[in-house]
Amino acid sequence: MKRVYVINKQWARSGSFSGYQRVVDYLDCEVKSYRPLKIPYRIAKFFTLRTKLVNYQSKTFTKEFRILTRLFKKKKILITYGDMDYYYLHLIKFFPFNLFKNEVTVTFHHPPYELENRLQYDRRKILGTIDKIIVMGSNQIPFFKQYTDARIQFIPHGINTSFFEPSVASKRKKQIFIFGVSHRDHDRNFKIIEGLLLVFDDLSIVVVMAPKEAALYRRFRGVKIITRKITDEELLQFYHESSCCLLSLKDCTASNVILEALATGCPLIVNDVGAVKEYLPEESGIRVFKDYELSETISYIEEIINSSTLYRTILKKQVTWSKHYDWELIAKKTLDFIEL
Repeated sequence: MKRVYVINKQWARSGSFSGYQRVVDYLDCEVKSYRPLKIPYRIAKFFTLRTKLVNYQSKTFTKEFRILTRLFKKKKILITYGDMDYYYLHLIKFFPFNLFKNEVTVTFHHPPYELENRLQYDRRKILGTIDKIIVMGSNQIPFFKQYTDARIQFIPHGINTSFFEPSVASKRKKQIFIFGVSHRDHDRNFKIIEGLLLVFDDLSIVVVMAPKEAALYRRFRGVKIITRKITDEELLQFYHESSCCLLSLKDCTASNVILEALATGCPLIVNDVGAVKEYLPEESGIRVFKDYELSETISYIEEIINSSTLYRTILKKQVTWSKHYDWELIAKKTLDFIEL
């Protein structure tokens, strides 16, 4: 059986069913991962700070180190979240770690402006040793082509369509669901909410965010703010009972919210930035708004709230399109690329 050495990250936000780390569960191969080693704090801190990476953890260093020390094994290696977890494994291309031919595949998740901020190391030195890069959006490709000759491929983020599915039982409320903080355009959300509150006196707005960002929404009538980590079941319920999911972005590659809303059928209200149109192309039949189309966005949400027929039409389109991102399909594409 094929074996892939994996460095993977578990995110607190993601629960048991969301997040890119789930791809590992669907890889049709033997997955070899290592538990972190216990090392003295000062040593761990030294090697962690040296990377200059945001969110690089000492346990990641020990995982990279353990793979490096497998000197006499030919290895195919997958590092998910390379924006945060790839640094010391670049040494695998140098003696004595290169006694056997090793192939390194790394996934990257942040849009270009964030990659510029995060990757403060010598990019040609570190990125230049990668064999293959998986991007979550084609908008990332020009950034990497500046620093590496790696083979680069866009393979979309996936979604668990068995857990994230539409509900027959849940009764839809006159409710807007807003979830998450990464790359969010809060000002655009504010303008849309203000427009909707002029139309609906009894509109509910559920905001699930970190405290700092959530506080920005307290001024609105009918808002319910949740700053704690919600359960998988709560997340699913919010998608099922809301009239729509409002997602205004400044930039993006993949988005858990896009995929979750698609799979649950909760009408997605999103603007055209970054890689959004790669996940929601014209043939999907799912409407994507330009940044300046605020009145059109407000009117569209109003129609969805008032029309059960439109709501059901959107639900059907989204659920159908979400099947393109089922983890079974995405994991196969990922493993095929690793094995090329």
